Parts: sequence; C-alpha cells; structure tokens
Amino acid sequence: MALRVFEAFAGIGAQATALERLGADIEIVGISEWMVDAVICYDAIHHFGEEAMKVPPYEEQMEYLSQYEFSRDSVRKTNLKLIEPEVIERLYIANRRSKNFGSISQLKGDLMPKCDLLIYSFPCQDLSTGGNGRGMKKGSGTRSSLLWEIERLLKELRELDKLPRYLLMENVKAVLCDAFKDDLRAFLEFLESIGYQNDAPMILNALDFGIPQDRVRAFIVSELGEHLITVSESINHGKQEREFDAMQFLRLDYDREVLRNEANIAQLNATASRLRMWEINGKEANRDTIIRTITCNMDRTHTAALFRYEGALGNTFRRLTIREAFLFMGFTEEEYERTIHLDFTYRRMNKLIGNSIVVNVMTEIFREMFVGRYGITARPNADN
Repeated sequence: MALRVFEAFAGIGAQATALERLGADIEIVGISEWMVDAVICYDAIHHFGEEAMKVPPYEEQMEYLSQYEFSRDSVRKTNLKLIEPEVIERLYIANRRSKNFGSISQLKGDLMPKCDLLIYSFPCQDLSTGGNGRGMKKGSGTRSSLLWEIERLLKELRELDKLPRYLLMENVKAVLCDAFKDDLRAFLEFLESIGYQNDAPMILNALDFGIPQDRVRAFIVSELGEHLITVSESINHGKQEREFDAMQFLRLDYDREVLRNEANIAQLNATASRLRMWEINGKEANRDTIIRTITCNMDRTHTAALFRYEGALGNTFRRLTIREAFLFMGFTEEEYERTIHLDFTYRRMNKLIGNSIVVNVMTEIFREMFVGRYGITARPNADN
C-alpha cells in the first residue's frame, strides 16, 4: 500500500520532491497552500507533462476557487475578482491537479483526506530576526502562530479517527530557542496528549548533505502509538563529508544565451547600498564556494552570495540566478526548467525558492523514517 502524504504549507513541494528522489511508493492525497504563485509553481514542477485538463468557463472556475482562500503576497487574503482571468485559469488547473485545499485556516478535518504522513512547515517569518521575534504564541495572530491550526486540525482528525501515523515538522532553528521554547513545548505536549511520541529535535545543515549552502533548519518527527522512529539517532548515517564542487551548482557559461540572460536578470547596479552588499557577500565563483542561506529576498544586505559579473549593467556583480538557487536547494535543472514558462519575475521566483526546503535534507530524513518500506531502500554502502 502506498504511503499517503498530505503537505501542509506545501510551498513548491520540496517534500514531495524528496520522496520522489527515493523512488517511494507514495500518493500525495492533498496539499494546503494559499499563495497563488506557490500553487501554480507546485503544479508546474510536479504535474509537468500531464494530459491537458479540460477547463470550464471562467464563471465555473471562479465558483470552484471561491471555496478557498488565496493570497498574492502570502500576507493577506486576495480578492479573486481582482486576479487576471489567465491567472485564474492557471490557478484553477493547478488547484485541481495538486488537490489543494487552500489556506490551512480553512481546512477542516472532515474534508481532509486520510493520510499516513502529515508534513507541516509552518511560516518562519515571526521566529526569524527579520520578523522582529513576534513569535508563535497561540492566538497572537502572527504568521508563525499558524502552527496552532495544526493543533486544531489534529483535534478534528482525532474525533474522526483519522489521525496520521507520522508527523514531520520543519522550521528555522530559532523555533527551538529560549524565546519560543514554552510555545513549542506546549505544542509537543499536546501531541503527546493525543497519543504521539516525539523524537528529539534535529538541527540539520544542508552543508552535511551534499549542498554547499550554509542553511540550518530544525526538524521534529512524531509517531502515533507506542513505537517511535528515532530519526535523530540515525540521521548521521546520511551525512556526508563537506567536500563540494560548487561548479556543479553555478552556471558560469555565459556563451550560452539562456545563462547570460539569467545572469543579466540577477545583476545589480553598483549603488552605495549594493557596494555594501558586495563588501559583505562578495565571493569568488570556484569549486570551493560555499554560499550563505538563500532567503526569499536576495536583494538584502546579507544575501546568499554575490559574484563579479560583466553584463548588461557593465562590470559589477550579480546574485545567484534562479536556476542556481534551485540547484543550491537540491532541485534539478529539469525541475527548474519546468517553471520557466510561468514567466514569473526574479523577485517572485526568489520568494518561492527562498521559502522552500533543501531536498537533500528531506530525502535523508524520509529515508531514515521509512527505509525498508514503501519502496525506500537503504543508501548504498549503508552500515545501518
């Protein structure tokens, strides 16, 4: 029987991608995502090449989509009537094919498909320094407090005897810090009260999983019942030596028109603020390059990396291209190219990839959770 998976706060689907990498026998029974661009991009990556869907008239598309809440900026609800008809059509197709239930706040237990694994990567903005530490306290109304929608949902699922066997939480490592420990403890105690056991929190860096990006994230695995998968004890088997060839991730062949065009889009003017960015983030593009954490805005003072580049704006520097950012997040070039036809701006794509999860890290977590089941095998030469 396939592993039935529900992705809450799905983004562009790094979770599904990781399971696909493992050749797992899975069924994505549904996702919850309210950001319009993310829903459309998820569909482009995961349903590429599928048979074209018959699309009903605009009025029927709107009637269907009006069941759900969506956002253009991931902050506030969007009035669907203000969205262009061609985008409505894209959203309609994407929502149908991805079995999307929209905002987590709207999702009800009786409507949610039964699943074996619920993955919840709730918003991190109010836990990170950029969010001014507003936190995730229940009832606070912060984006990070959407964690408590998972509590509500699990309560509803319990009443319906539909609790998932496995849960996986992902967020920034600040979720484990002293400022938020009481809130996290309260949530984990709730899980225990309804029958889950919680593995020890894991703080994992993409640098240990074959990716030259210094990106640290926290993960917690929970399992329903007396048995507990102790991924925290076995995950070290999946770690690799920090020996990278960053040239496998950087695309510097500017004789290729497509790569030069992408580099031109990523180029910055040498303004005073950007020169300051260069002083902080300037790097040589070579095999030993390690970049900072990719964020949802690579035009910030502390960006992932800047490289010297002579392009459309003269001899200045550039950020990562979106193609490179996809690779540094563990996606393949083919998966990136499935999104090109969307014609999203650099900033829109940057937001999507910066809010994603490194596929390599998720792959190893899932391997440790399910090795020997659902078609997932041990890594070659594994000693566990």
